[in-house]
Amino acid sequence: MHSLIQLSIVVLLLPLLSFVILIFFNRRLPRRGDFLGVGILGTAFGISAYIFWSVIVQTYDPAFRIAWDFTWIDLGNVPGVGPLQIKMGVVIDNLTAIMLAMVTLISLLVHLYSTGYMAGDKNYGRYFAFLGIFTFSMLGIVLSDNFFAIYIFWELVGLSSYLLIGFFFEKQSAADAQKKAFLANRVGDIGMWLGILILYSQFHTFSFEQIYANLAAGKFALSHGWLTAAGILLFMGCVGKSAQFPLHVWLPDAMEGPTPVSALIHAATMVAAGVYFVARIFVLLTPDALHVIAFTGALTAFMAATIAITQNDIKRVLAYSTVSQLGYMVLGLGVGAYSAALFHLLTHAFFKACLFLGSGAIIHAMHHEQDMRWMGALRKKMPWTFATFTLATLALAGLPLTSGFMSKDAILAGAIGFAKVEGGGIYYLIPVLGFFSAMLTAFYMGRQIWLVFFGESRTHLKPADDQHQDHHAHAAHDAHADVHHEEHEVHEVAWNMRAPLVILAALSVFFVYSPDPLDGGKGWFMKMIPTPATVVGEANHQIGDLRAPVAAPALAAVVPAIEAPAAEAGKHGGAEKDAHSYADMRQAEIIHAGHAAHFTAIYISSIMVLLGISLAFVVYVFNIIDPEKTAIAIRPLYLFSLNKWYWDEIYDATFIKGSMLIANILSWFDTHIVDGIVNGVATLVRNFALLNDAFDRNVVDGMVNFTAFTINTTGAMLRKLQTGKVQTYIVMLLLAVFGYFVFYLTRLIY
Repeated sequence: MHSLIQLSIVVLLLPLLSFVILIFFNRRLPRRGDFLGVGILGTAFGISAYIFWSVIVQTYDPAFRIAWDFTWIDLGNVPGVGPLQIKMGVVIDNLTAIMLAMVTLISLLVHLYSTGYMAGDKNYGRYFAFLGIFTFSMLGIVLSDNFFAIYIFWELVGLSSYLLIGFFFEKQSAADAQKKAFLANRVGDIGMWLGILILYSQFHTFSFEQIYANLAAGKFALSHGWLTAAGILLFMGCVGKSAQFPLHVWLPDAMEGPTPVSALIHAATMVAAGVYFVARIFVLLTPDALHVIAFTGALTAFMAATIAITQNDIKRVLAYSTVSQLGYMVLGLGVGAYSAALFHLLTHAFFKACLFLGSGAIIHAMHHEQDMRWMGALRKKMPWTFATFTLATLALAGLPLTSGFMSKDAILAGAIGFAKVEGGGIYYLIPVLGFFSAMLTAFYMGRQIWLVFFGESRTHLKPADDQHQDHHAHAAHDAHADVHHEEHEVHEVAWNMRAPLVILAALSVFFVYSPDPLDGGKGWFMKMIPTPATVVGEANHQIGDLRAPVAAPALAAVVPAIEAPAAEAGKHGGAEKDAHSYADMRQAEIIHAGHAAHFTAIYISSIMVLLGISLAFVVYVFNIIDPEKTAIAIRPLYLFSLNKWYWDEIYDATFIKGSMLIANILSWFDTHIVDGIVNGVATLVRNFALLNDAFDRNVVDGMVNFTAFTINTTGAMLRKLQTGKVQTYIVMLLLAVFGYFVFYLTRLIY
């Protein structure tokens, strides 16, 4: 076994070890074992950093890949199925190495941050145990080399999120939020499992590599439409985990969990899992499936951005921001900007974790006030939080010299290229929604910065009847409530909460990823995570006058290898006869068009971001536009945004009440029809039994008793004749003879 494989398994098992120790023994350990959780995650990050260094820095090979597996379950030759083996395995490539480092780093920082934020909570040890199982589950997804293994860890992530979102389960809102998240994700997971079964039905294996090789060899016996259906069903898993429309509704409610958990969910674990999974299955997605993915991501990005502009809860704004940014990533994968989408997954993880932990610091300092309308003037009181929060905000908005600028604009460039290759028309809606979402992002984040850090303190303006509505004012409902503090002045948080902010903010600057702030694909990430060649063979698909064969490579091909045929096709006006499929050439053409649109995307995006920031200044800094009067003037639109496009109400009126209606109908049917039939049959049987009982007692028993009575009576009469005296017998004999004589004479006479 390769040493890196061994080390990756150690990384996987360390958080599980943390969970097992802390869930059983945290009450026996000093500080409930928080130091153990931090230490174990620190070790996991150290090993992950070594793997990252070995794979990304030392090897520096875009096609690097090592794998190891073993037979976990062997059911032998199953009738109707054939040989059935389920394997477990580990795969390490460039994406795995990067994700390992990212997940363990953010989890470590969340552990460290939580030692300050969660201090004093009665379930302090249990909280760190849950962080461990959450991290273990995500690392399992990252390392799995087959669909079955990834689905197991997929469900473990769902369980972990359920436990942490509802950590303050005494609150009804937290209990409702955890159930909402769990059920919404089950809907997506059902689709994902059906997609896995379609592939298994064809190839009798769950292995990524074997399935992709079989697809490349054209061994998928079902139609192209079935392969598209399988891709869309697999994508449903991402729709659930990464909160895409229409299953996006659970993520904002997940804010009921502790704030550090929000950072972990929104940055490195649950929501990242969906995008990562789509990246893993990218090579089997047909163009039709990619179209569905692209439009889903574009709609989600725009919709969530329009909702974020009116939210007042500091964490809820960031939650809808996460939904919007995940939409960008899904959009990027759908339009073929594979490297850019994963690049944004990485950059977003750092600056969004910084924003959530920064919001936690603000909430902590404000004695668990979350409504931005009652904040203000925190810039001087919390300089470290202000600086890191602002830098992460600039990265989220996509301003130059930040990581978000590089990754988001690469996605938008890919969207422009995709629209051009597809012939324009409705496909231009994808980049248009992306650019408008960028403008809205700049606006709502500018609004948040101003309301929280600038102006005058508005704490005293909070209505008296709202004072009791503080969501985290009780220690049982959130950690480290400052109810024991005599002094209520806002102050900067301690070093254990400040250090993670500084590290994450530093990772939001462009030079971490490329020396060129305009990048254009020259950074190390884009080089090390190339777009893989598709294995979707469109056999006999007409391209010009030539027929393109099915693609042979599965995972290892890189962008230059699939760009070359497209370049040659552009020179000669037709396709080249080589080992690349039509889908490869289409993908190469999209990439080429995206590169050509890079600076166009930068210009348009920069203009839209400046418009968004300028609008925020006009409204909240210069007060040229009164937000309250504007809200009244456009009240229907304002309420439409404030009420989240009424999706919760729509789902309540349709799926929830519809389900209740169906349940009531089935209950009535069960009570009156099914139970009526059962009760009717029971009554009939009972009456028949009573009739049978009466017949038995009066007829059968009557005949038996009459026979017995007759025999008994006859016997009693005959007993009178049995006197035992000879004289009596002689008399009886004489009477009998006399009777016979009389009878004989009578017959003679007549």
